[in-house]
Amino acid sequence: MQTQAWVALGVYVRVAIVKKQLRLDLSLYKILQILSVTIFEKTPILEVLCNFADATEDANIAKQRTLFEF
Repeated sequence: MQTQAWVALGVYVRVAIVKKQLRLDLSLYKILQILSVTIFEKTPILEVLCNFADATEDANIAKQRTLFEF
C-alpha cells in the first residue's frame, strides 16, 4: 500500500514539473486524464497535450457562438 502511494505521489510531482516546464494552461487533473487515455500511443506527449488544448478551445468557441443565436 505504501509503494502505491509513493508511486502516485511521484507521478503527480513529475506531471506538475512537466506542466511548469511546458507552460501548459491545462489543470493537472486534465493532464493526467489525457495521459491515462493516450499512454500506449506512439504520439509525442507535447503534441498530444497541445492538440488537446487547441481542440478544447475550438469546442468552447463553437459552443459560445451557438449559445446566443436565436
